[in-house]
Amino acid sequence: MKKNYFFTLLLTLCFSVLSFGQDLMITGAIDGPLPGGYPKGIELYAINAIPDLSIYGIERAANGNESDGVDYTFPADAIDAGTFIYLAATGDGSSEGFVQYLGVTPQYFSGDININGDDAVVLYENAVAIDVFGVVGVDGSGEDWDHLDGWAYRSSGALPSTTFNVSDWSFSGANALDGCDKSDDTGTNAECDSVFPTGTYTSGATASLKNNTIEGFATYPNPITNKNFTVSSSSTDTKEVAIFSVIGKKVFSTSFSGLNKNLDVSSLNSGVYILKVTEGSKLATKKLVIR
Repeated sequence: MKKNYFFTLLLTLCFSVLSFGQDLMITGAIDGPLPGGYPKGIELYAINAIPDLSIYGIERAANGNESDGVDYTFPADAIDAGTFIYLAATGDGSSEGFVQYLGVTPQYFSGDININGDDAVVLYENAVAIDVFGVVGVDGSGEDWDHLDGWAYRSSGALPSTTFNVSDWSFSGANALDGCDKSDDTGTNAECDSVFPTGTYTSGATASLKNNTIEGFATYPNPITNKNFTVSSSSTDTKEVAIFSVIGKKVFSTSFSGLNKNLDVSSLNSGVYILKVTEGSKLATKKLVIR
């Protein structure tokens, strides 16, 4: 199984709990009570307006498997800020179950997202991991985040992160929805009191954090073919530049003041790296390819 180096790197570096400038995040996961565990799926929340959803993808890292990349890519839809979207697993009762139990109709379906309550879920933007539910590489059965036949929901104000924080989530616990029957459509069954709380996440100040990205940030060329590349922004403030290998080791660092600087990376071997640039309290990260 191929390694997802970018995801591993982001976990290792832990640049920040928040992926700065991020527009989409995971807010919930459900493994339902119907035969086969339906409805199954995830809830996501648009922090800011997204003109093209197709830059995002979802991975199911099942049964303690390591990350191996995107399983489902969203279509090129535009969505408004503050919108909740639902990606359901295909199967008997997938759509009907969402409507019956959760009161929402899922917009997207995929057989690749046939999650159980002990599976991890990874959200990607342009093939780079930006958010995660569960611990990739760990079977969640019996863990604090296990919600087999139940649900997990992100606490309002908790920020997207590539490091899973149990304290940022609430859980029904395993088997919480076993025996839950909403077939009478009243929603008054005592055994259904803890049904998945759709659409209740609120972002608080999350959207304003988009302003923490470096204004006018650019790096070029990328891929780098002559061992030199340029970093630039709209400000003359001092920029701290660091490059990390795929195992999280810092392999290059420098700083400069001014709008732009040509940097010599002839000491680095060909390969894939992560570039981190800090300008005061602002941050930019980018995948960097050296050929």
